[in-house]
Amino acid sequence: MAFEVIKLGQPIQKHWSWSGYVHHNPGSSGQLGETGLEWSKHGFTHVDAPCHMIRGGWTLDDCDMRQLCGEAAVVDVSDLVPSGAVDAETLEARCEHVRQGDILVLRSNLHQVHPNSTPDYWQASPYVDASGSQWIVDRGCRALVIDFPQDYCAREMDERLVPNEEFTEHQIVLGAKLMHLEHVTNLWQIDQDRVFLIGWPLRLPGADGGPASPLALLDWPSSEPRISDVSVPIANDWRGKASVFLAKSFENGDPVQETGVRFEGHSHTHLLTPKYLGGSDGITRFLGKQIARRADLADLSGLPNNHAISADDLAAALSTTNNERMLLLRTGFSERVGYDDDRWLALSPYLTEAAADWIADKGYDIVAVDFELDEGRKKLGLQMPTKIDLCAEACLLGHGIGIIKNLTNLSAIKTADPFIAAMPLNLLDAEAAPARVLAIEW
Repeated sequence: MAFEVIKLGQPIQKHWSWSGYVHHNPGSSGQLGETGLEWSKHGFTHVDAPCHMIRGGWTLDDCDMRQLCGEAAVVDVSDLVPSGAVDAETLEARCEHVRQGDILVLRSNLHQVHPNSTPDYWQASPYVDASGSQWIVDRGCRALVIDFPQDYCAREMDERLVPNEEFTEHQIVLGAKLMHLEHVTNLWQIDQDRVFLIGWPLRLPGADGGPASPLALLDWPSSEPRISDVSVPIANDWRGKASVFLAKSFENGDPVQETGVRFEGHSHTHLLTPKYLGGSDGITRFLGKQIARRADLADLSGLPNNHAISADDLAAALSTTNNERMLLLRTGFSERVGYDDDRWLALSPYLTEAAADWIADKGYDIVAVDFELDEGRKKLGLQMPTKIDLCAEACLLGHGIGIIKNLTNLSAIKTADPFIAAMPLNLLDAEAAPARVLAIEW
């Protein structure tokens, strides 16, 4: 079946209130430039785990995958703009279709009326009061998805340090071990009352939350799929391109906890686009349906470390191809040698240029891999490459093919055509962006 996909993530860019700094590292002597990101506090589209506001609360790791990946009920509250309360009476009247175990999506369309670049986004926002918050918990919802600042006191955060206990909705909903997906957008594109929501943020182990680029599917095969996280956990490592830090904490007297993450270039699980080599297609071109669809799974797990993957290897692994899908190459390498292991580059299999040509000839426009794709990177180590260092990547990108890099845990996939949901952060027209990637099998 074809999946209709709605993108729900806001672009991360310079903002007067939120912290999200995107920068470009140009390299030198012909090196290819790389986009970096610093995300030091909650803002834009992001997820809250309970420990964001609740002392001793669950981290992202403690929460079940289905809390932000599953069926969701959409409830319209757009008539409550400006400044109306989403209370228990309102929810009871509008939520006949909400089932126990649903993810609840509250759609205000606030961003259409008051963009988040303006103070009115906060001042005119609806809010979820204590009775509405308790209704959500009592109804048995797994998570709350909102496109507006859901606590009344949020409009006062730039004027004073708001105490933890004044965040009424956060206290009740997160206190009941539900999750939040906040400040989504494009909900006005959904005209049905149920969707399949895929909303996990970047994979930050032990974190209170993180930046997200969620998706909504308007059609899906069934309510109970198998869900596998195939993203590499983000942590400080020997490459020095990523760092994770606690920007705010209860121990330091802050009213909330907030995990920050900084990327100095391409690292961990990410999407690489043709713009890296000077093409016109950057991240914006690939968000949504192109990187959220079924995949042809090529099982190459019998190949040894440091193997040059040939066109013959690919042809033997795929008796038939379907260029309406992405191509998923599973070697199992990332499960034998972790991404945090400094032997990763030396031992990884790699794709030959002839194999890259084979992929392009078959008409694929996305390829996803669990190994270091290009031999040139193995030789360079930590140096930034030039175009001539990358034969396989240059071939793929030159054909307009996007590359989802550094996956793991692909052995968890049991079917030959899994649905792959890649969710790179919305960094506008950057050449690459860090991503969360899930494999969903119906």
